[in-house]
Amino acid sequence: MASESSFSEIYRQHSAAVFRLAWLLCGNRSDAEDLTADTFARALASAGDIRQETVRSYLYAIVRNLVASRQRRPSVEVFGEPEWLDQAADAEPGPEQRLELRQHLARTSAGLDRLGERDRQVLLLHGLDGMDSRQIADVLGLEPGNVRVRLHRARRQLAAWLQPLGEPQ
Repeated sequence: MASESSFSEIYRQHSAAVFRLAWLLCGNRSDAEDLTADTFARALASAGDIRQETVRSYLYAIVRNLVASRQRRPSVEVFGEPEWLDQAADAEPGPEQRLELRQHLARTSAGLDRLGERDRQVLLLHGLDGMDSRQIADVLGLEPGNVRVRLHRARRQLAAWLQPLGEPQ
């Protein structure tokens, strides 16, 4: 088990990334918070030392196992929460800009819902966490080549769904 001070540092460094993965895998903020807490509780209770160079992969593996043990996957929560929307938009957007942004977020969320689960996971891990194909492969238990194919396919599908009707891609 890691010492309390080193574990606190691990939590500070990795809790946001663990939460994002948990949210990505379960699609619900409340469940993601629970999964994050459970992940760190299991890591703290583990018998061995946590190596700093592999800690994120270790934590991600715990999250994946917890999600798999729940054997359920609710629909993805819409990302258009007011606090996130306010951060994404200009400081003082007009009503038309806010409406346009909300519509775009709704279309994007619907497009993400339409993607297959693994394709969505790959796309979001790459786009939100900035992971490369090797890191995503570690997290999801896939081959790096398979991750690259899934990422390409997910980008194309999402772009096609977001393209206004009648416009070429």
